[in-house]
Amino acid sequence: MAFRSLPLPDTVSGRLWLQSMPGRREPWGFFLDEARQRQLNLVVCLNPLEEVAELSPSYHKAIAEGRLPFRWMHLPMRDFGLASDPDAFRHGVDQIASGLRLGDRALLHCAAGLGRTGTVAACVLKRLGLPADEALEAVRAAGSNPQSAVQSGWIDQF
Repeated sequence: MAFRSLPLPDTVSGRLWLQSMPGRREPWGFFLDEARQRQLNLVVCLNPLEEVAELSPSYHKAIAEGRLPFRWMHLPMRDFGLASDPDAFRHGVDQIASGLRLGDRALLHCAAGLGRTGTVAACVLKRLGLPADEALEAVRAAGSNPQSAVQSGWIDQF
């Protein structure tokens, strides 16, 4: 699945892309080439590490060996669910939004780039000032969407 751009408010200088797990649906080297081309400087992983190891061994190895050519943030969420630590999740979303305001070129991913990715993307857009309905509309237009009532409720409360 290719990088899918998420439009950000005009006042935000960064870029945000959504995608499935790096190296899951394309060779790891292909992902790295695309990341370099887009000058990616932050990847936000929403998967527990066991899931990364199972679905993308090359990506997991690069994480474990500290060989990623970008900053890496880990905000693990259960599939169709939420983060186990709500405070850490909120802090992570705040960091992503602040980085985007400062010009970060970031990628959000879960396994398929859909539910967890859509949930976090909508929360980031809300932190950047969009109302929930506009945030969800933008996320859906980019091909992601919360996949459970608990994820949708989280966005509303965020």
